Order: sequence, then structure tokens, then C-alpha cells
Amino acid sequence: MTLHVTNGDAVVPELVAAGVDAADVLVWREVLHDGPVPAGLGPAELARVRARHLAGRSWDDEELTEEAALAMFRERDARLAACPPGEELVLWFEEDLFDWLLLAQVEDRLAGSAGPVSRVYLRHPPRGDLRAALGAREPVVPDGAAFAALRSPDPRAWLDVPAFARLLEELPDVRTGLGRTERQILEALASGPLAPAELFVAVAAREDPPWLGDATLFALARDLAPLVDGAYALTPAGADVLAGVATRPPIDRWIGGVHLGPGHPDWGWNQDTRRPVRLD
Repeated sequence: MTLHVTNGDAVVPELVAAGVDAADVLVWREVLHDGPVPAGLGPAELARVRARHLAGRSWDDEELTEEAALAMFRERDARLAACPPGEELVLWFEEDLFDWLLLAQVEDRLAGSAGPVSRVYLRHPPRGDLRAALGAREPVVPDGAAFAALRSPDPRAWLDVPAFARLLEELPDVRTGLGRTERQILEALASGPLAPAELFVAVAAREDPPWLGDATLFALARDLAPLVDGAYALTPAGADVLAGVATRPPIDRWIGGVHLGPGHPDWGWNQDTRRPVRLD
């Protein structure tokens, strides 16, 4: 028996076409680049924190309740924990920030696992037949170090994980107060308002490789008020920040284990030195 752990529902039909039984696929659903992933909590406590956050974000058209999110996490965690010691685990993840964070969490859960664990490096679509990718899977030794770094309250810990380079750019820039995705949203709106789908396409095009989901982007755009209004239009205040003549005030938010905003040790991103710096 083999349990296949992957990054989302979209790849499941491709796995089935490659000969994998859909019943043997565990989709690891999370959005770890958004919201609190604090240190010091076990899986059950962390699931509660994440469920509360995701419910508050309203990721889907139909509101996701905290109870539904928590049930999803509990079912997912229980299935991974129940994998028999001798059963192979195959991790199917792409090489982008979204997937690197998911992989860090999965490896943390599997650290010390007695069974064989292997990794398939998923290409971004179009992927073609995944049989060859499965045949070329590589054995890995799961390690919790990357997930521990993500959960650190000091973002300098992210410097030790090369895959987290893009995450560091989400810290507020020391000059504008904008994370990279926030800046890209303002840039996309600089020529005029955009429909939601147009905004997503415009911002996604600024990412290589692509990794942002549309719900994540729209949540960040809402957080940009009053720099962006509800019609996805740049306001005069937003234009000033984008032009560098004003700075966005700090807001209360989490990125991994780092709690930003008033009342917390604030961190910023220095683009020149490519390092996070304390702002207070």
C-alpha cells in the first residue's frame, strides 16, 4: 500500500490517470503563508488556530465555518498519523512557496517516521503523464527544521531555509510598509480598476513560478483598505504609497510565527540588503 500526499484537489485526476487509486490520495489543504502559524502548539492546538483564521478570511464563495475547517484539519491529520509504519508515503509537491510551506508541515509531521518516504517534484501545468514522475521519485528523510523556522517569531530564521526566500518578501518593506504581493496589487491597479479575475491574472503574472491562489489575493486586497477600495480601484492614499511619498501604517497581521503590527515587535524587509530588520 502507498499513501500519496499532494498539494491540492486539481492534481488528483492527473494522479488517477497515472494509475494511482483516488482512495490512496490525501490532499493536504492549507494556506500557510497567510495568518498565524505560531510556535509552541501541538497539531491539535494549531489546527484550532488555523481553523479560526481561515473561517475569518472567508476563502470561498460559501463561508467556511470554523467547525468545518477544524473538522477538515482533524480528518487530514488523523489519516496521515494512521499510516501504517511499513506503508510508503509519496509526497507530490510543486517547487513554489505555497507548496514548500505545505511540504514543511507534512515533513514535520513525518519526522522520525519508520516507513519509507519519497518525494515527487511536480512540474507546474501542463505536466503530462505523471507515471514517469512517479517512477523517478526520490527517497527523503523527513525533517521538521523548515516548519520550525516558519513558526519562529523571528523571521531571520527563514533565512536558513532557501525555499522561504519569497516568504521574506511578504514582510513590510522598510520604505513603503507593503509586502511584495501588496505592492503588486497596487501596481496592477495603477492604470485603473480591474475586475476580480483581471486583478488575479495581473498579479499572478508577476510571480515566477506562480503560487498565489485567487482567494488569497482577494483577501489581501481587502486588507489593503483604504489604499484599495471595494471595487478593486486604487485610492489616492494607495497612489501615494505606491509612489513612495507615503508609508502604509502597520496593521495587525501574522506571517507564519511572526506577529506584526501595533503592540508587537515589528519587522520589515530591507530589499537592498535582502534581510529582515527590526523596525522598533
